[in-house]
Amino acid sequence: MHLDWGAPVEYPANMRHRLRAFLPGAVVGRKYGDGPALRNGDFSISHRDLLEGDLDHVERLRPGAR
Repeated sequence: MHLDWGAPVEYPANMRHRLRAFLPGAVVGRKYGDGPALRNGDFSISHRDLLEGDLDHVERLRPGAR
């Protein structure tokens, strides 16, 4: 991870270590599209774009048909 990428995230001291392994150490906030802010959503970016810091390739994932 790039050291200058994102804002560090702090978690409660009593959070289980096993859970922390699945949570990010840093996050980046961006608007998606021109519409209203999204309440929740799943987003994806390729590993290469992430490591290169190319956040223009973040895509919103929509639930698949069941």
